[in-house]
Amino acid sequence: MKLFWAGVFGLALAGQAAQADHPNTIIVIDGSGSMWGQIDGRPKLEIARETLADVLVDFPADRGLGLLAYGHRRKGDCSDIELLVAPAPGAAPQVLSTSNTMRFLGKTPLTDAVRRAALDLRSTEEAATVILITDGVETCAGDPCALGRELEQSGVDFTAHVVGFGLQGAETTALQCLATETGGRYFDANDAQGLRDALDQTLVAPVVQEAKNALPPAPLATLKAPQNVGRATRFEVRWTGPARAGDYIDIAPFDGAGTHSLDSVPVQAGSESVALTMPAELGEYVLRYVQPLTAEEQAMIADGTRERTLALRSIVAVDVDRFIDAPATAGQGAKVQVVWGGPGGAGDYIALYHSETTNTDAWLAAYPLDGGSPVAVQMPLDTGRYALRYIVSGAGGEAVLVSDEIEVTGARIGLNAPDLIRPGSEITVTWSGPGGPRDWIDLVDAGTEGLYASDGLTEHSYAYLRDSTEGRAITLIAPDAPGTYDLRYIGEFPQSGRADSSERALLYRQALTVAADAPDWSADLSETGAEAASAAPESTPKPAASQSVAPANAGTDGARSETDDAAVGDDVGYLCEEQLGCQIDDHETGISFFLRQGWGTDFPYRDGPEAPVRITFFDTASNARLVLNAPAEMSQGLLCLPSTMGPVCNLTPDEPAALLGATLLLQTIQPLN
Repeated sequence: MKLFWAGVFGLALAGQAAQADHPNTIIVIDGSGSMWGQIDGRPKLEIARETLADVLVDFPADRGLGLLAYGHRRKGDCSDIELLVAPAPGAAPQVLSTSNTMRFLGKTPLTDAVRRAALDLRSTEEAATVILITDGVETCAGDPCALGRELEQSGVDFTAHVVGFGLQGAETTALQCLATETGGRYFDANDAQGLRDALDQTLVAPVVQEAKNALPPAPLATLKAPQNVGRATRFEVRWTGPARAGDYIDIAPFDGAGTHSLDSVPVQAGSESVALTMPAELGEYVLRYVQPLTAEEQAMIADGTRERTLALRSIVAVDVDRFIDAPATAGQGAKVQVVWGGPGGAGDYIALYHSETTNTDAWLAAYPLDGGSPVAVQMPLDTGRYALRYIVSGAGGEAVLVSDEIEVTGARIGLNAPDLIRPGSEITVTWSGPGGPRDWIDLVDAGTEGLYASDGLTEHSYAYLRDSTEGRAITLIAPDAPGTYDLRYIGEFPQSGRADSSERALLYRQALTVAADAPDWSADLSETGAEAASAAPESTPKPAASQSVAPANAGTDGARSETDDAAVGDDVGYLCEEQLGCQIDDHETGISFFLRQGWGTDFPYRDGPEAPVRITFFDTASNARLVLNAPAEMSQGLLCLPSTMGPVCNLTPDEPAALLGATLLLQTIQPLN
């Protein structure tokens, strides 16, 4: 066990009027198990208790006395610190009886105990004296010597006298430093008489301290704020004080009186409050009313002190309600809506990271939250697992408030264009895909892999998707030379982050042939209707090599199976209401497919166990209708394209939405297994 007695001059406002020779006294007992060790055949704790009882007989009854203990409740807990008896006149009997019933179990957090005593006793410009009696050294990784320097540099008038009870050699070094740095004395006590002599000189004898400076008494100041505040949250501090030019209120690390500001605001005469921002990291901090010293005041004390603390109180940064709600999966380059909850501070943002990244600064993309929830986040072009993290910006730095995992899968791309085109003619291409703000479709020589001019890329024609018409259509110009070419969908992810990711990726390609004898597709499809559509050869778009065609946001939550009137008849099997589309798995017929938002179906069915699945697909926003495995009498004269589950026929060839719907279905219809 290590015992230390703290005599503190002046607590709160009443203490500012107290006389320097009538301080309150705090006895702090460290209940470590080492006090069971013996000196001259007697346990040290027994010697300490008897000596304390003898000394307290002469303790002035009009002086406040209290008891603080640590290490007395739990083994191995460096945070076990408790004020057992609050300082009050005439409390010596209670202090003695409480100390006699203490257990001695714990470790020795000397540094943190001195630090907490300095803060909990609100010692600012009033003198504070600690009398530390220890039979061992710090065992909780603290540095008493460094703490002594911190307290002196912070402007606190704090003195520590140290009594080494049975210590030897190097064990005394750090404790001697604590005393020296704070202007105190170090005593060696190797037996009961030595302990008694040291206590007589420090605890009972009138404490006479030399003035550390010649400054007049500090002005009164007070601080009023919540005890607990959400981290990175703005909060109000109500104050009183002199409001001298340069005075400020700040929040600082919890180190006795604070060593540096994490956030500060100047005080102004006529105002009653200031607003500060809590640090982002959880934990305990201090609020301070700080007054810089004038040049004349600094010259008076001539010890390098530049400011003094007029008021001090503790404050704790606690957690806040926070969450991120995003899809579990998303396609390459897709934009997803991320719903979030948190403080929403001016510097807060949601950032996208590689899942294994731990460095807060190493994000791929960051999105400020000043527009509220949700926020649209573009996915990278590289498949794999990523993390979305809410980064909260508070006083003193940033921290991760909450995070969520998201998996980027292969993009679902579809292009609808003729397979055969005349040289130099216009090509209208309708598309489906992520539609990133910098995505484009180009027409290149067959097999071209390059994405940059430095790759030797030659594009015969290209168009950015942001320039698409309302029906997601773009126009390209066919090359003049006959031959085979590729239509390609290129995704682009802006390199605005602090970590690397692919800037461009080939997400999809399909072949196109330029021939002089190709049909004339320049005529308006709305005029040629089914005749023009039926003249086109059948084709199935092919995904780019190694690219997955999994849906961008798989899930059935947004699709509903119902039998009520849905404004499209009374035979509604599925209806998709999700912005990112719906994955449909029909277990009765064993078929799976993906629906765009606003699309629905009738009930899938088979005419017999070996018969093909038949489904009608429709768009609620237009007249677009498609049929899987349509009867022969229905499919005559229509453009029907093959899929893994049978031909898909377009009943409305003059409807642009039908082309988009067919493109997606052809890529997603498959057996359910």
